Order: sequence, then C-alpha cells, then structure tokens
Amino acid sequence: MALSVLSQASALNPGSDLWIVPDLEKSPWTAKLDWYLNFQVCKSSRHHSPAIPAFVETVVQEAELESPFQPATSSAPLMIASEKLLPNKWVVVLPWNGDLAAWTAEVFDIWKNLKEPTLRIFLPPGQSTGNLQIAWQAHHPAQDFTVVLD
Repeated sequence: MALSVLSQASALNPGSDLWIVPDLEKSPWTAKLDWYLNFQVCKSSRHHSPAIPAFVETVVQEAELESPFQPATSSAPLMIASEKLLPNKWVVVLPWNGDLAAWTAEVFDIWKNLKEPTLRIFLPPGQSTGNLQIAWQAHHPAQDFTVVLD
C-alpha cells in the first residue's frame, strides 16, 4: 500500500492508531484535535515543572549523587493516549523545527519505537506530500501511512 492523502472532511476518521501533528502554534489541526483531547496540548505547553530547592541540590551534589530531577525539554514530543477521545490510540505532538527532513526523521523514530503502528501524519503548513515521501524513503522503503495536508 502507498501513501494516501486524506481530505479535510475525512482527516478525523478511524484508520490509524498513531497520529502525529506539529506543535500547537504551527498547525490548525493540532488546535482542532486539542479540543477533542480536552485541551491537554494547551495545558502541557503552559506547564512549568517546579524547581528543586537549593538545599536539596546542595545535598545531592555533596553526596555525589545524580540528580533525580530531569526536566523535560520544551522540544520533546508529547504523547497523549487518546483511545477514548478520538478514533485512534495515540496522538503525538512533535514540535515543528522548520526542516521537513529532520522532522520526518523524528516521526520515523517515534513510529519505529512504538513497533510500527498504523500511522497518520498531519503535515505542517506549507509542506507537500512529495517532500515527505522523499524524506521518508531515507529511513524506510515502504510508505504505508496516511497524510493530512494543512
């Protein structure tokens, strides 16, 4: 099976377990999905992890221990279990860095680490399926997924 492009009317239909979307500021699709996901994407973008008190940091350093606190980077993907909210299993919000080849490599890594579930990619604005196909072929010869254009 080859890459297939879905219309805006059928973009939210069942058919893929994993949906990958650009970050909230870059895609109207992400904003639309966020509504169905009870604004989890918006909430996570505003979340700030609390800082470890200075005393605890001092104790950890003096004891020559590794700090147990590893804050998440803002460019890390966000995975949301969406089985009860959308017709899929997961939605992954992958920050768009402006480079389709690098973004596609990250999409491929996520897809591969999840044991290659059925995939739907919501492309960032201004990107084409032809460029996505070229970038995907650098990682995997088969293109068995669906694409939704902005």
